[in-house]
Amino acid sequence: MIEEFKKIPSKVNLGLFDVSVFSKDKIRDIFRGGKLPTADAMVEEILLRAVKEGATDIHIEPKESELRVRLGSEGMLKHLVSLPKEIAENVASVIKTKANLNQFEKKKPQEGRYSVTIGTYQFDIRVNTLPTITGERLALRIFNKAANVSRVDDIGLSNENLEKLRRLLHKPSGLILLTGSAGSGLSTIMRACVNELESPDKNIITIENPVEFNWDFATQVQIAFDKTYTLSEALRPILRQSPNVIMLSEVRDLETGMVAAEAVLAGNLVLSTILASDTLGAIPRLLNFGMAPYWVATSLAGIVCQKLIRKICDSCKEEYQPTNEELAQLGATQFPTFFKGKGCELCGGTGYRERTGIHEILIIDDRLRDLIYRQASFLELKEAAYASGFEDLRTDAIKKAIIGVTAPEEVIRSLG
Repeated sequence: MIEEFKKIPSKVNLGLFDVSVFSKDKIRDIFRGGKLPTADAMVEEILLRAVKEGATDIHIEPKESELRVRLGSEGMLKHLVSLPKEIAENVASVIKTKANLNQFEKKKPQEGRYSVTIGTYQFDIRVNTLPTITGERLALRIFNKAANVSRVDDIGLSNENLEKLRRLLHKPSGLILLTGSAGSGLSTIMRACVNELESPDKNIITIENPVEFNWDFATQVQIAFDKTYTLSEALRPILRQSPNVIMLSEVRDLETGMVAAEAVLAGNLVLSTILASDTLGAIPRLLNFGMAPYWVATSLAGIVCQKLIRKICDSCKEEYQPTNEELAQLGATQFPTFFKGKGCELCGGTGYRERTGIHEILIIDDRLRDLIYRQASFLELKEAAYASGFEDLRTDAIKKAIIGVTAPEEVIRSLG
């Protein structure tokens, strides 16, 4: 796919306007000569450069003397270009217009989206604006509509975790929360879970804001951005449609948490996401929203946490014996030989290509349910989880390092 994008010629040479390479006087001469491309053309070129390099994010950051553009790929940021600060407002205006945002609102954050076709592929661009002391910072998330990771077998789950997840997904009712930090692939794992549930005898209804993927086998409801049609208003008629499975895009406050719990107590299997650093951290988040412990304890069936880590490049993979310091940071004293990437042309010298998931899955058993109901301490919840056979993200990451999927340094970088 990337090779196809590389064949698309650039219309703008961004390097000519890089203030970190050329003097401001030289760039001003280009300005005065009327040779400066339009802001629209620059935005298109930045997006083209991003997809050519396989980036998933674009960060446009106004600084005191420049407009810095960086690309996010595989969880790392890479500098693309430093443009003249004078064009920052025009660039922001173009992107906000494309995303149907208020281009005159510069003091409040905004979120929007738009679609674009590059070559023969369609992309969804999610836009987030953030007012700063030097101007509006924009973050663009790039979604390839043709992405084919759509099954739970394809997201990097170990055999044990795959079995646990399937056991959760085939429960007749209960709340399953998918959690992780922002950018940890929650949309992808949600897509895989919903696809796993596809069946002619199941009535699947989603409530989303916004709709991210189209499922032919599901009924999809989009909640209005302006709050004219709320989640709780959507739930009442949905429950009358006799659903088996309800997918909520995110639990982010008391209202969405209670909607999810009510749907479970009505006899439905409910899937949703929640931002948290790990599975156990999702429980106090629900309680902090104001949900009563009874509602959390009775509705919650399980929590799945995902984090993305880089995979070793297969083209330059080599055996590697970690140092004693690295072993200590991994919490180990002795292990078989590990692997790392030496660095080659295919991986850009990084030693890594693509990412995979590391996971932890917490099944809510009767003991945990009782502890949640009694508002037990986090330590008590943790001890009960490990006593039931729970394995955390670090354990899964180390297992992936042992079999050569990732390297010890990547485990340490990602998890500390």
